[in-house]
Amino acid sequence: MYLLILCVVTVQSYKGDQDKLGQCEQYFLELMKVPRMESKLNALMFTFQFDSQLAELKNNLNTVNSACDEVRKSVKLKEIMKRILYLGNALNQGTARGAAVGFKLDSLMKLTDIRASDSGLTFMHYLCKV
Repeated sequence: MYLLILCVVTVQSYKGDQDKLGQCEQYFLELMKVPRMESKLNALMFTFQFDSQLAELKNNLNTVNSACDEVRKSVKLKEIMKRILYLGNALNQGTARGAAVGFKLDSLMKLTDIRASDSGLTFMHYLCKV
């Protein structure tokens, strides 16, 4: 597509006798007379590429769906999340947050920030040991 536009621009900048141009170059000169040629060529290229782009998009969506199914069905992930919730509630016992029934996923990033005062272990280290 870009090569075609480059050829048209190159022929368009030609200032010599147009009869001396080859058939291909004269064809490009005629193409330049078509109104909105670039948008028509873009539409044509879209139709040519549509099936392959659609197949690639379907493949990507299938990959995402498979990943989501794996996350939904993962017993180990559910167990880890339960332990995080249980340990978080144990740490926050006696506060308003001590009886949580869930947590936001962005709070998982804080697991490395919570440290034991004496050993320097993080919540993540402790979770891995349990």
